[in-house]
Amino acid sequence: MASNAPLASHSAAPETATDGGGDRTPASPSEPDSKRVKRNDDAAANPGDQDGANGTTTQVPTTTSTTAAAPEASVSVSATTSASATKAAAAFAKAQSNRLKNKRKSYLASVEKKGVPEPITHDILDLLGAERIQALEDAGREWEQWYEEGEEVVVEVERLSAHGDGLGVVRKGGEGSGETWVMAVPKALPGEVVRVKVSENDRIFTRATIVEHVGSTRSPVRKDDLIRCKYFAECSGCQYQMLDYDEQLRIKQGVVEKAFKLYSDLAPERIPSVLPTMPSPSTFAYRTKLTPHFELPPIVRTLMRPKRRRGGGGLSEGAKQKLKDKASALELDEEDLAAVDKQLRIGFHKAGKGSVIDIEECTIATPTINKAMSIERQRVKDAIFSYQNGATLLLRDSLQNFGLSSEDEPVANGLAGSEVTDASGTTCVTVTDHKNVVLERVDQTKFESPAGTFFQNNRSILPDLIGYVRDEVNAHWSNPASESSKPERYLVDAYCGSGLFALCLADTFDQVSGVEISSDSIRFAEWNAELNELSKEKVRFLAGKAEEIFATIQYPPEQTTLVIDPPRKGCDEAFIKQLLALGPALVIYVSCNVHTQARDVGQILNQDPTYKISSIRGADLFPQTHHVEGVCVLKKEA
Repeated sequence: MASNAPLASHSAAPETATDGGGDRTPASPSEPDSKRVKRNDDAAANPGDQDGANGTTTQVPTTTSTTAAAPEASVSVSATTSASATKAAAAFAKAQSNRLKNKRKSYLASVEKKGVPEPITHDILDLLGAERIQALEDAGREWEQWYEEGEEVVVEVERLSAHGDGLGVVRKGGEGSGETWVMAVPKALPGEVVRVKVSENDRIFTRATIVEHVGSTRSPVRKDDLIRCKYFAECSGCQYQMLDYDEQLRIKQGVVEKAFKLYSDLAPERIPSVLPTMPSPSTFAYRTKLTPHFELPPIVRTLMRPKRRRGGGGLSEGAKQKLKDKASALELDEEDLAAVDKQLRIGFHKAGKGSVIDIEECTIATPTINKAMSIERQRVKDAIFSYQNGATLLLRDSLQNFGLSSEDEPVANGLAGSEVTDASGTTCVTVTDHKNVVLERVDQTKFESPAGTFFQNNRSILPDLIGYVRDEVNAHWSNPASESSKPERYLVDAYCGSGLFALCLADTFDQVSGVEISSDSIRFAEWNAELNELSKEKVRFLAGKAEEIFATIQYPPEQTTLVIDPPRKGCDEAFIKQLLALGPALVIYVSCNVHTQARDVGQILNQDPTYKISSIRGADLFPQTHHVEGVCVLKKEA
């Protein structure tokens, strides 16, 4: 039978996924108005052309002879032209200044939205030096068009960015001379010299893709025979398929170390050594969610040519119906169909540039997802003339059921034909509707949640991640040096979502409270507690306001553990203030963004020095990509 889980709110916006590409600041500059500059230059050089295209020189009426009047006319026209050129140049300079102000404003807004500056800004500072960056900023040249798109350059890679791009310094003007700039090259490794093709310019760096390796400069850790994906060279989803898995884990350990060094604002002695990265049991075919996207092919826009209402606002209802009627009645010849098939690209963003490449399968996605992707791709092709614009698809791997052999057995409403049964006999399906329910199991704990909401996308590592958190809890409370001598233990799960940590750790605590500002998430968390036969006396979920999230929590702080698993932006100042007021003895901070995690941990320790970092480590929820989950344990000392 269908699931009895609560329906997802229709107003809830679907989760936006990055698909391994990582966050980037959209700050590429606008092209200068070269035509306008050319017109101004022509006007200054050819004052006789000011009256139009006939090329005649304006004559000033005079009572003296024409011979004497000619110089006066020439001087008058030249003065007028010079004034016009000066005015135009001033207008152009003002426009350029406004563009720069807007770019800087947009950049700062992006930093605020993401919570911290992009990690590459620190790499650029190291590579170019503060003096060079200051000079570029003072001259308003941060977004200069350093290279033309398609231009080829040779660069030696010096380091990897946190997003997995190879970074090197290039000089405009020749070897050993000229101005310095940074080049970011996906799939390039330190020590390699590569010829690259420029894709786009960004703030104080340029993105480019590998054309070829120069000489015998391939990194000793590069093993191209490990690459399983035929799209790897182009796709932005994975960065590390050419590396063995131990090397990937080592790199991610370094990313966590660097994040705490640069973003925590803590003295080195307050940051313990970062532990080895927790490996994922599955390194391919693990990802349970994909969001491929597509743009409407130009040929489709041309053939449909929908008329829009005056004043904007999209299509009128009448136009929408006409569009549907036209699509159903449209007769296409073979040339049109071939053009549609050639132009339609359903997949992910290209490495180094925002365009979409066509992807038929993804090696890090589960077999269920890949089977469904084939079905969904064909559905989009068949219905392409019913789309007004491009779209993002949702593919969520779900258990078909929990195997309860009960009349009340929840069943996922999956895509027909997407069923896959693994060697253990477990059948999974793919859910494509954001509001339909997805079924998950972590060890023996069962979960239901709307397909469009957040849930960890690598089910193979979740038992190990939960087990690590449980071990940290048990180690603390079994320590005779801990403050508490009472048997009761309390857990507060902040940003609890549908209850992952609260429910999986319920057997470790006497009472559990999950808090969340989303009422939809709370309804599903409550349903999941019931699904796992946990009483409301044991586990409760509270929808709290952001400014008073712990208002109803009355647990003794010296007996309380707080688990935090916030979104990528991390915790805001109001939350940290409330955390410090709550004063839990043990804080376990799990994060999908180790840079905002480091910032938040630093704020906690700097505002309350009685908190100490007990341990830090990464967890590899996304093998083959640059992403790393952070787990930081804080303990409050007397």
